[in-house]
Amino acid sequence: DTPDDPPGPGVMLDHASGVVIGGTAVVGSDVYMLHGVTLGATGKPMHGAKRHPTIADSVTLGAGATVLGDILVGSGVTVGASAVVTRAVPEGSTVVGVNKVLDGSQRPPSEAGEEDDYTWFYDI
Repeated sequence: DTPDDPPGPGVMLDHASGVVIGGTAVVGSDVYMLHGVTLGATGKPMHGAKRHPTIADSVTLGAGATVLGDILVGSGVTVGASAVVTRAVPEGSTVVGVNKVLDGSQRPPSEAGEEDDYTWFYDI
């Protein structure tokens, strides 16, 4: 099953092994997708309707992330490694675990300039 719509320009499949993109999935522009990502269906009968997610522009999908169903992952979203997403995600959010949406207010206090856009959630 190949996607009905080709991905937008600037899509990066980094270490693309194990990536699954369902036939009705839509992938926007400048999406960064690591290995093991699944853009799949829930398995629920849809009677010909769209079954797979829509990934908006400038989304990052971490290794092993799973996005299921006809949902919208908004522009600028980051889906963490191994996260499971089955609900729509608002623009600019971060998702970790199972449908756990973080916003800027949930960031831990930074230590003297050591925070950046990539490591704020992890103590690295």
